[in-house]
Amino acid sequence: MSREGERTRVYLALRGVVCALVVVSACRAPMPSYEAIRDRYTHARTVGREDRPSLDSLNVASASDTATELLESLDGHVLGLGAARRLAVASSPDVHAARARLEAARARIMEAQARFAPTVQFTHNSARTFHTPASANRLNTLLQPTRPVSLTNNSNNLAVTAILNALPLSFFGVGGPEANTSPFGEHSTALTVTWTLFDGFVREAQTLAAKRLGEAAKHALADVDRLLVRAVDTAYYQVQLAAEQVRIAEADETFSRDQFEETKQLQAAGRAAQVDVDNFRVRMLAAQTNLAAAIGARETGRVVLAELMGLSQASLPETVALSPLEAESPAEMTAPRVSDWLERAAANRPDVAQLRSVSQSEDENVRAARGLFSPIVIVSGSWGFDRASTVRYRGDDQSSAGAIELRWDLYTGGSRRARVLLAQAHRAEARANLERRRLTTASEVRSSAIAVADAQKQIRLQRESLTTARENRRIIQVGYLAGKETLTRLNEAQRDFIEADANLARARIRLRRAWSDLRAASATYTDSLTGETSDGGG
Repeated sequence: MSREGERTRVYLALRGVVCALVVVSACRAPMPSYEAIRDRYTHARTVGREDRPSLDSLNVASASDTATELLESLDGHVLGLGAARRLAVASSPDVHAARARLEAARARIMEAQARFAPTVQFTHNSARTFHTPASANRLNTLLQPTRPVSLTNNSNNLAVTAILNALPLSFFGVGGPEANTSPFGEHSTALTVTWTLFDGFVREAQTLAAKRLGEAAKHALADVDRLLVRAVDTAYYQVQLAAEQVRIAEADETFSRDQFEETKQLQAAGRAAQVDVDNFRVRMLAAQTNLAAAIGARETGRVVLAELMGLSQASLPETVALSPLEAESPAEMTAPRVSDWLERAAANRPDVAQLRSVSQSEDENVRAARGLFSPIVIVSGSWGFDRASTVRYRGDDQSSAGAIELRWDLYTGGSRRARVLLAQAHRAEARANLERRRLTTASEVRSSAIAVADAQKQIRLQRESLTTARENRRIIQVGYLAGKETLTRLNEAQRDFIEADANLARARIRLRRAWSDLRAASATYTDSLTGETSDGGG
C-alpha cells in the first residue's frame, strides 16, 4: 500500500476516535439533546452583543457638578420629593459605582465569549549562542575545549591567583572549560493560529454564567436606585417633620408670649401675681428651646438630603425650600391589600432577581466543572521562516505546519471531582440565599402594610384629639382671663394641645414613611420617579 493510502487510513481512524470521544463526552454533558446543545452554543456565541461596555458611561462628570446643574434647572425654589428622587438617582456616587460594576460585568461576558474565537499569534525569536557544550554544538568546526580553571585551592578558600589567571579569558566563555566556543545565531519568525474545537461545553457554561452575573449586576443597579429613593424619602420626610415641629414650637412661643403680656396687664390691675407672670415667661423660654432644637433637626435633615443627592459640600442652598406637608389623599388613607403588594414584590424586587441570577450562574458553573471530565480538541497551524545564520530569510527558509491535538485527563487525583463538589456547594448556598431573601421580602411587605394601617388609625385618632384639645384650651383660656380657671388648668390645656399637634404631625410623617417602606419592599418606585408623589393605595 502506498504511503499516501496509509496517511489517509490514519487520518480517518484518528477522526473516528475524536468523534467517538466527543460523543461519549456529550453523553456526560448536562444537555439532553443535540438541539439543546446547538441552542446553548448559539446563545453563548451571541449573548450580550447589545450590551457592549460603553466607555463614555464611565467618563461621567463628578456627582456634585451634575447635581448642582440639575438643581439649578428646577423651576422656582421649591424642591419636591419627586425632583429630589430624580436628582439622587442621576448624581449619587453610589449609582455611578453600581453602573461601573455593570460595565465590568459586561466586559466579563466579552472575555468569556472570546474563548470561542481562534487565537492568532505573531512571534519572532533571534538568539545568539556564545558558549555550548561540545556534545550540543551544531557546528562541525570548533576549537578544542581548554582545561577548566580552578577557582578554589586546597584550603577551600578563594584562590586570588586563579581568578587573576581567568580574567584574560574571552567573555561569554570563549576558550572556557570543556566547551565549544564558535558563536552562531538562530532566527525564526512565525504566524500561529490556535483554535479550540471542543472542550466539554465548558466555554458555553462559562459564557452563560457570565451572562447571569451581568443580569445580576443590572438588578444590583436597580436595587441601588430602590434603596437610594427610600433613603431620600426618609430624609425628606425628616425635614418635613422638623418643619412641622418648628411650626408647633413657634405657635407655642406665640401663645406663651401673648399670655405673658396678658398676665402682666392682669398683674398691673392686681388680678395676677408675679408667679403667674414668671410661669408664662418660663413657658415662653421652653418654647424657644424647642424651636431651636426643631431648627437644628431641620438643617440636619437638609444636610443628609444634600448628601444623598450628591450636592457639593453636602449643602442644600438656603434659597431652595422643600414642599410643605400636604393633606393625605384618599388613596393614602386606604388600607393596602397585602396580597397585591406581595405579588408586586415577587415580580419587581431587584435584589430577589439579582440572587436568582446568581443562582442561575452557579448552575452554569456546575456544568462547567463537569465539563472538565471531557476531552479537549485543539487544532493549530503555523507559517513562518527559520534560519540559522542571519535574519535575511530566503525562500527555502519558509516552513509551515498543521496539527490537531486531543487532550484528555484520565486521572487527576480527584481534583475535578472536588471542583464539581465545590461548584455544587456554591449553588446550594446561592439557592439558600435566594430563599432567605424571598422570606425577608415577604416579611418587609407585611410589616410595612401593618405600619400603614396603624399610621392611618393614629392619624384619625390624633386629628380628633387635636380638635378636642384646641377647643378645651379655648374654653379654659377664656375662663382664666375671666378669673374662673386656674393657671394650672391653662398650662395643662396648652400642654395637651401642643402634644396632640406634635403627635398628629408624627403620625402623618409615619404614614408617609410606611408607604415609602411598602413601595420599597415591593419595588414600585419606578413610577414615582416621574412625579412628585406616587399612588399610595393598594
